[in-house]
Amino acid sequence: MRKTCFGGRVRSGRDSAGTVAVAAFIAALFLSLLCSTLYNVWNYDVVRYQTEEGNYHARLTGVIEDETLQLIRSYANVESARVNEKETEGEEIAVDILLKDVSSVYEDLPRIASLAGLREENISYHQDLLNLYFVVNPNNPDSQDAYMILMVFAAAGFLSCFSLIIIIRHAYAVQMDDKIRQLGILASVGATPAQIRNLLLKKAFFHSAAPAMLGTVLGIAGSAGLMAGINAYSNQVIEGRMEVPFSYHPLVFGTTLLCVVLTVLLSAWIPARRLSRLTPLEAIRGAGEKGLKRRRKSRILGRLFGVEGELAGNALKARRKTLRMSAFSLTLSFLAFGLVQCLLSIMTLNTELTYFDAFRNSWDVIVTVKDTNIEEFERTDTVQALPGVRDALVYQKASAKRILTEEELSGEFLEAGGFADAPGAYVLEMDGGWLVNAPIFILDDASFLEYCARVGAEPSLEGAVILNQVRDDTDPNFRIRTSFPYVKEDHASVTLRRAGEEDVGVEIPVLGYTQELPAMREEYQTLDYYEMIHVLPVSLWAEIGGQVGGTEENTLIRVLAGEEKENAYTEISEEEGPTQEELDSLEKELVRAIGSGYETETENRIEDRNASDGAIYVFRTILGGFCVLLAMIGVGSVFSNTLSFARQRRRETARYLSVGMTPAQIWKMFCAEALVIACRPVLISLPILLAAVLFFMKMAYLDPALILPRMPVLPIVFFALAVFAFVGLAYYLGGKRLMRMNLADMLRDERIE
Repeated sequence: MRKTCFGGRVRSGRDSAGTVAVAAFIAALFLSLLCSTLYNVWNYDVVRYQTEEGNYHARLTGVIEDETLQLIRSYANVESARVNEKETEGEEIAVDILLKDVSSVYEDLPRIASLAGLREENISYHQDLLNLYFVVNPNNPDSQDAYMILMVFAAAGFLSCFSLIIIIRHAYAVQMDDKIRQLGILASVGATPAQIRNLLLKKAFFHSAAPAMLGTVLGIAGSAGLMAGINAYSNQVIEGRMEVPFSYHPLVFGTTLLCVVLTVLLSAWIPARRLSRLTPLEAIRGAGEKGLKRRRKSRILGRLFGVEGELAGNALKARRKTLRMSAFSLTLSFLAFGLVQCLLSIMTLNTELTYFDAFRNSWDVIVTVKDTNIEEFERTDTVQALPGVRDALVYQKASAKRILTEEELSGEFLEAGGFADAPGAYVLEMDGGWLVNAPIFILDDASFLEYCARVGAEPSLEGAVILNQVRDDTDPNFRIRTSFPYVKEDHASVTLRRAGEEDVGVEIPVLGYTQELPAMREEYQTLDYYEMIHVLPVSLWAEIGGQVGGTEENTLIRVLAGEEKENAYTEISEEEGPTQEELDSLEKELVRAIGSGYETETENRIEDRNASDGAIYVFRTILGGFCVLLAMIGVGSVFSNTLSFARQRRRETARYLSVGMTPAQIWKMFCAEALVIACRPVLISLPILLAAVLFFMKMAYLDPALILPRMPVLPIVFFALAVFAFVGLAYYLGGKRLMRMNLADMLRDERIE
């Protein structure tokens, strides 16, 4: 008997130590994977900005002699100062500066500029890169959004640690409860609560150290595999995507270890503190048995499973505290997974409706001719005559201002309130009128004449066509715009003014008013509801451009693909449109036709759509993966509970067997418990998911008939079935271990070590 008791005790100790090891391993694996992945997501943007825009913190532009350059390099905080030949024009030298301590860039650069004899106007900051380093411009409120990234990272880490502490503390509690009588004996001979607590913590760390290190290393490897998979998939769907190899930083390792240590420490400290407060008599007597008290009947389970269902409900209520965190984790994971799937489905549909479908007949290929004004571009006729081009429009955008008087405004607009609620950032009230933004689209002459014929304006190259509509700022529905006529259509000429110098301007004739833009991929009145768009031919702009100014750096070419030359406003179905291969070939032909004298960049509609779908898929995979990990923690908690059946429920099961229950009935009781544990997250989450989907649809102004066929039913069902399968497996393994014991072992009192 003594040998049997000792052997049983050893097995019990091994079981509890194994549960603690698994809990520490899961916590370290999850936190390491989270920290490594977040770091690589951040690092990808850093490397991308450094590669695409240049690796510098700030740039000085001006007349900089060699002596001045050496003076800049000698500044204490300057790591390097290099001349950027590409950005240098004539005597205006561009110097890219990297600092040792980037946090002081907005204080040091004005001093460096003063040292070089330059003003603050000569400084340009690499703000996108600085924001990623969480160094924000104090004079730019929008850049404060960079702190949101830091807050998201910190919140993700904190919530992960908090969830893990709540969930895995049960594993430590099980191990410590095995020693409760021994702790009572120690307390009775004079051990203080602090000594008992320290003893329990040392024991927990002894069993947790190796699994935690292993979990950390495997988390790094898992993150590397995850990023490699994302890169491999993204490279297939996004042509020309920059690939950044997996990277790891010692600070990430230190942060991961700190999170793991704090998580394990607090998880073990909570039950250790509780046990250290027990009196010696309470500890020696033990915590008592659970599951045998008389409780309120579980009527639903009783009707579904009979007596076994009522016993299952009683057992679940008795262990509701130990099961609470597994239920919380499973519910949170299922809810998060469902929300991610539904939200991304709605985002995908919204992108299709507002971008790809809305502009499907407006462009097939866009060519950006960099650092070129439209009047200087000499390949317009060549592009328009190219085989495979149905229509090509060459255009450039410019910014201007215009003053509107109350007499010019339409009656419908005035009845709706006019400029009463217009934000000052877009509309400035002046004496006698309001100064509004007047964006200009400058078209090649042939496309402008075609546009005039389309909208019924006078076909001439001596005037402008005005988009005469203004959005109703009281209607937030961005999908179906409510618009009014902006001005009365009785003015034969308008005055366009230079942005920033409104006293400089030029008067031009008005050829007509319309409510339709040329066929191009351009959005308007999205932020500024009151902007008034003017469409001009390049011939007119060549005469007045110097007075109005405000042109953007690049010229754009909008191309519609097709074998026959047709009107740009002819709608073609998706099935009749070009294929991906045809557009890829057309891009190459366009670059060849434009020639090497221009720096170009191309994109096509189908490739953009595939890239968008690929990005959504990657995003869905990453977030779904974290939801799966969260579910694994909940399932791990269920496994932790069920694998400790042999210690927690042996007497309960023995008494059921002793009063005549069969092993089949015990298994039926376990099945009822597993069903409740697996069903509860689903039943709780489904109403919330439904409410969230309705809310998202309302926010996006989507018709339910459009989103319902796209609901991610199969992924959510598969996720739920996986939870059912793993919870069932946990109960099967725990029940199998319990049923192997004989009745005498189940009823035996606590063994003596």
